[in-house]
Amino acid sequence: MDSSRITLRPYKSTDADDVLSWASDDRITRSTHFSTLTSKEDALNFIDKSSIPWRRSICIDDRSIGMVVARPGSGDDRCRAEIGYVLGVEYWGQGITPVAVKMAIPLILDEFPEIVRLQALSNAEHKASHRVLEKAGFIKDGDDRVTQTIRWNTLTSKEEALTFIKDVCIPHPWRRSICIDDRSIGFVSVFPGSGDDRSRSDVGYAVAFEYWGQGIGTEVLKMTIPQVYSEFPEVIRLQALVDVENKASQRVLEKVGFIKEGKLRKYGYHKGKLVDLFMYSLLSTESIY
Repeated sequence: MDSSRITLRPYKSTDADDVLSWASDDRITRSTHFSTLTSKEDALNFIDKSSIPWRRSICIDDRSIGMVVARPGSGDDRCRAEIGYVLGVEYWGQGITPVAVKMAIPLILDEFPEIVRLQALSNAEHKASHRVLEKAGFIKDGDDRVTQTIRWNTLTSKEEALTFIKDVCIPHPWRRSICIDDRSIGFVSVFPGSGDDRSRSDVGYAVAFEYWGQGIGTEVLKMTIPQVYSEFPEVIRLQALVDVENKASQRVLEKVGFIKEGKLRKYGYHKGKLVDLFMYSLLSTESIY
């Protein structure tokens, strides 16, 4: 693709047919924040009524084939913005999106002078999007394959990691870093109950993606359990809530000796989604495998 044919510009109502041609394809919209368009009216509404602060049409020979968007933060987050992009399927694999993102970056930074950081969250399985960002010069900070199953969000900078350690890890009642050769590759934590709930404690853990499948989570739990019972003598029950889709975490618990007690249907929200959870438990009188 000749990069001179690629341009960015604001949307026009006359783009409706072109927008509908790519935004009606669920291969595209399944990885975006907007629903699949089904009519020209949908396309016109998409063009005219978007609340996105910064959006440009990616064009080939002035025909819309996709878009680049930016969502600047506000208040204490005004120094950064989220960037996103989408491209019609027939144009995939031609190097168009990296060019469009590179074109967008100086425009965004010029229009929002307080922004010093552009960031993008990309699905762990979306390899093509990873390549787009890397070709555009983005550096991978965090890994949502790990954070997608835990309560906190993906960390995107060393500053956020330091804040996480200071505000979350250090004050935590019981949290330990999982280390290989004294390098942190994850964590294990327990949340002892209080009052009438002092007999039980919730346990949680996470390991960096590159160490998955090596039995590390299992070994760490085996090391953790006697320490917890020693430091919290009133605790006689350790329990863990696991997403029903998280098979790997279920295997970790079962290998240690935790018993699956049952499914808690629609038990709570995880990152905006109402989920079913399995309850696992291990009593102090039961053996670790």
